Amino acid sequence: MEYPIIVRAEDAAGYVAQPIGLPELRVTAATDDEAVAGVRWALQRWLASDKLVRVSVATGKTGNPWLDAFGRSATDPDFDEYLKELRRARQADNDP
Repeated sequence: MEYPIIVRAEDAAGYVAQPIGLPELRVTAATDDEAVAGVRWALQRWLASDKLVRVSVATGKTGNPWLDAFGRSATDPDFDEYLKELRRARQADNDP
């Protein structure tokens, strides 16, 4: 498994490494390699002691919440002008 890690130099502390989305696994070390190794070790321990489960969350709505906004521009009074401007911009991009 590969996991993205942010590594940055700190002034006096050396280097700080942190897995993206897991600030509790932040490691400070003298070199960037040591910081990455520390995060690798921390991630291995963290993943070995936990389990991943899926849960259902009630939203109070039915259907796909991402589609709730679909089609809302159909009643926008400026939508036709927006489409015209979009066509003009696309045409300008295609013109030499």
